[in-house]
Amino acid sequence: MTGPVPGRERLFVALLPPAETLRELATAVSEMTGGTGATGSGAVTGGAGAGVPRLRWTEPARWHVTLAFLGPVRPETRPALAERLGRVAHRHGPVGLRLDGAGRFGHRVLWARVAGDLGPLAAGVRRAAVRAGADGGDDRPLRAHLTLARVPDGAIADLRPLVRALGEIMVPSAWTARTLTLMSSVGGPSPSYSVEDEWDLSGSSPAGR
Repeated sequence: MTGPVPGRERLFVALLPPAETLRELATAVSEMTGGTGATGSGAVTGGAGAGVPRLRWTEPARWHVTLAFLGPVRPETRPALAERLGRVAHRHGPVGLRLDGAGRFGHRVLWARVAGDLGPLAAGVRRAAVRAGADGGDDRPLRAHLTLARVPDGAIADLRPLVRALGEIMVPSAWTARTLTLMSSVGGPSPSYSVEDEWDLSGSSPAGR
């Protein structure tokens, strides 16, 4: 992510899974790691995680689906951004989602895959951000996921055994995303997140179109 810029907040737009989904996934992660994952930074030393170095595990309360990372945003941009994101939320309806296995970004990040028709909603969010002047973020294609753990800088890890093990343990969990959330990110490798604003997905299309 882009580093801090004086006078600006790092913002992103996300969907937050319900508590039940978080608990189910946390249970699967804990089972896979023998209790070291999803509750703190623990070394995976046995079972499927044999040979994997210490990982930085993300607490379940911080798991979210990022629709768009906006990067550092000027304070004067916030009113227009909020107005446009509110319009997007009012045009798009609730979206059905489900956990659908695990994956990785190279040898750096372990994640849980999120399946569902998020393309239209994510595209609407990105258009709204650009039109509001919050156009300094990441424009890579959406790959919906919940980040579970990261490999510390300087470490090398083969995450493939964890991806396979988690995929076998995870129970498919479905939920309906009903709220669009604007969040801020402060800090470095383990940033703190805060909810800045929320809007109900109140449109008529259940698929988010």
